[in-house]
Amino acid sequence: MKAKYKIKQSWLWDKDISDFVESKINGYTLNICAGLSKIGDIKIDLDPRDPSVIKADMKKLPFDDNTFDTVIEDPPWKIGYFDRWQPFFECIRVCKVGGIVIYNAYWIPQSKYAELKELYIRQDNAFTNTSIISIFEKIKIELIGNIPIEVFNLND
Repeated sequence: MKAKYKIKQSWLWDKDISDFVESKINGYTLNICAGLSKIGDIKIDLDPRDPSVIKADMKKLPFDDNTFDTVIEDPPWKIGYFDRWQPFFECIRVCKVGGIVIYNAYWIPQSKYAELKELYIRQDNAFTNTSIISIFEKIKIELIGNIPIEVFNLND
């Protein structure tokens, strides 16, 4: 019987996507929801399948603020609308000011602490789902106490 299908490993990006992401990283790197990826100095996943991957929750990262130069996340695509926010905010929290966050999803997240720099549409094969690789730079927000200056409107 002739094989009609190609079996490929899951929990791993295609080589082209991995090479692209690697070309964008800089410095000390965290890969969240890493699966079997070899990208990153520190790799975490809720269900690690590789001994080099640390078990951790993307919604409550076990790292201090401003730890990494680059943060990569490829969150599960079937998470609910309200469950999408915290993982992205955690990426921003652990990224250093001036660092980058590379986020692969079919939605584009937002944070007042991050500036969107680049967007790429990703599709592995014809008629397959697409995703958006969003690249953000963490920006500095001045605080008065614990309140971002942005919330003050001096013209009112």
